Amino acid sequence: MKDKIFGVLQRVGRSFMLPIAILPVAGLLLGVGGSFTNETMLNTYGLMGIMGPGTILNAILQVMSAAGDIVFTNLPIIFAMGVAIGMAKKEKK
Repeated sequence: MKDKIFGVLQRVGRSFMLPIAILPVAGLLLGVGGSFTNETMLNTYGLMGIMGPGTILNAILQVMSAAGDIVFTNLPIIFAMGVAIGMAKKEKK
């Protein structure tokens, strides 16, 4: 009885690992991309010529910010898929 309960709790914990493992990377992408595309910050530190709108570096940083935003926007779906995959039993052959 006790082993069965711990087995179920272990599967639930394992199923939350995938969505939680993605969050730090998404946070870094969103934070770095969002801060270095902010025009107020670029003007303050004099980086408008290097990272200002229309530069290649700005385009890369906007993609990074958008990638992080996509993960946080779809977080409920990612958690639902992670739980479903984690709780599914392996296919028997």
